[in-house]
Amino acid sequence: MRFYKLSWINFYKDCLLLGRKIKNANEKINRIIAISRGGLIPARILSDFLQLPISNIVISSYSNLKQLKEPEIIEVTNIDLKDQSILIVDEVSDTGKTFIRALKYFQQKPVKKIITAAPYLKPKSQFIPNFFQKTIDAWIVFPYDLFETYEAFLKEEKNKEKALEKMKKIGFSSFELDFLE
Repeated sequence: MRFYKLSWINFYKDCLLLGRKIKNANEKINRIIAISRGGLIPARILSDFLQLPISNIVISSYSNLKQLKEPEIIEVTNIDLKDQSILIVDEVSDTGKTFIRALKYFQQKPVKKIITAAPYLKPKSQFIPNFFQKTIDAWIVFPYDLFETYEAFLKEEKNKEKALEKMKKIGFSSFELDFLE
């Protein structure tokens, strides 16, 4: 498996560039719906950039770097979305199943319009968001994935030193790795 480790600054830049694309499209949006957990940070950045409120939906698609058969809705927003245009945000459209699941859910609600966005798109995704910033053909390691990545590598390698070496190899700094000791 190939890995692409994002830095905080590159992630932030990609989210801002995504926000600019959305803003330039002149879409009338009332609310951002973050797909939690991954979509929370890009949604917060877009909320600041676009000056929009955020709600969220919790959908689980992965466990230990392994994809679940079907994404599960764990929790939903309780806010009235009647006649609102919503922007559904996730951090990546990997297979697209999470977006498809969210769309299916919100299409059953009395929303006016649904728009989708993710900073990153995988080439084999079944779903292409209305807005995305980059296509990346690797497992994306987000800057906030330190402990989750370590646990997955530790489970895979069954050896702490090998897991730490793999973390270093994909781009985690000594500062970050010190928190795993």
